[in-house]
Amino acid sequence: MNQIISHRYCEEQNKKISSEYTAWSAMKTRCYNKKRRDYKNYGGRGIRVCDEWLHDFEAFYQYIGARPSSKHSLDRIDNDKNYEPENVRWADLVTQHNNTRRSRCITYKGKSHTLAEWSRILNIKYNTLENRINWQHWTIEKAFNSPLNK
Repeated sequence: MNQIISHRYCEEQNKKISSEYTAWSAMKTRCYNKKRRDYKNYGGRGIRVCDEWLHDFEAFYQYIGARPSSKHSLDRIDNDKNYEPENVRWADLVTQHNNTRRSRCITYKGKSHTLAEWSRILNIKYNTLENRINWQHWTIEKAFNSPLNK
């Protein structure tokens, strides 16, 4: 019996210092600590942690599971909604960067991607596409299909 209790205690302690626990703690801090520099982008916008997870790391961990790799971090699928089931995932940096309020989705030939994604797909530098669309006011068709200057 003591061995089982000891083992469980060690498992709980290891989870508490895990990257998952750190992500859970940081999620709550962003939403509730007004002294945080990034509070304005989370709690200041009304983003909250669901009641089920707010004080229960185990419930959060049961839903989100283990972090797939050190290149993944906690991400809200719809960043205007709360940290809650169905709106949280582990995401890599590219996915995170494409999932911001600043990201503009462009639909071309029936497919929607951010400008950064189109840049990779078309093999055209992001700055070139951004300049063509935002500053030179080219149509999407022209920006995507015009040859590059050498």
